[in-house]
Amino acid sequence: MPVTNLVWLTSSSQIFTPDDKRAMEGAFDAQADWVLHNVPSAPTSREERGVSLLQQVDDPRVVMETAHWSSSDEHSAWLASEEYKASSAPLGAHFDFSKLEYFHLDRDVFRPTDDATGEEPLLRSPFIGVGRIQVPADRRDEFAAAWESVRGILEDFVKPRVMKFGFRVQKADSDTDELVFFVGWSSIEKHREFSQSPGFAQWAGALQAIAKGLDLKYYKRVL
Repeated sequence: MPVTNLVWLTSSSQIFTPDDKRAMEGAFDAQADWVLHNVPSAPTSREERGVSLLQQVDDPRVVMETAHWSSSDEHSAWLASEEYKASSAPLGAHFDFSKLEYFHLDRDVFRPTDDATGEEPLLRSPFIGVGRIQVPADRRDEFAAAWESVRGILEDFVKPRVMKFGFRVQKADSDTDELVFFVGWSSIEKHREFSQSPGFAQWAGALQAIAKGLDLKYYKRVL
């Protein structure tokens, strides 16, 4: 099963610095070289592999690393490699690992769109909204059905930009599932317009009736 790896890192400085960025660039280059030699069937460009670094607007110390893998096992092979150990070691001087968070989503959410559709890929959007919806585990199927019934409202609103989503694979606790969705926005103000749109009440009402909680943050791509 294809997965998207998400990793949240918090800079040890008051803001994500140029030195932090250079350290992440080196780690990305090491990962790309390992993939080239160990997964020859994988795409070679970062965008095709869903590889990016997104800086949070709300708290600029926080960045989110993304990458697609053909399976959790493939990602585990990278994490077990000497190349990973060598490239990740320097990151300890730049980030507070006590605040590290990471998990997989159950699909490759950053896959580039077909140019013929006229859609703008997520990783080319000026801003990306990242929503995390916590769902009672025993109501996951009910929530998934509600999501499918209303997600088109948001998808239609953001066109030609896109909305993608996936469920968290490694759960924080057995009683809670989590859906993470990503929305391309031209501006944060454009997202706020969605809350005033005709379909918003239907979209929000269907989800809030089941969800335990929602966290929403904005990001800009820096790598």
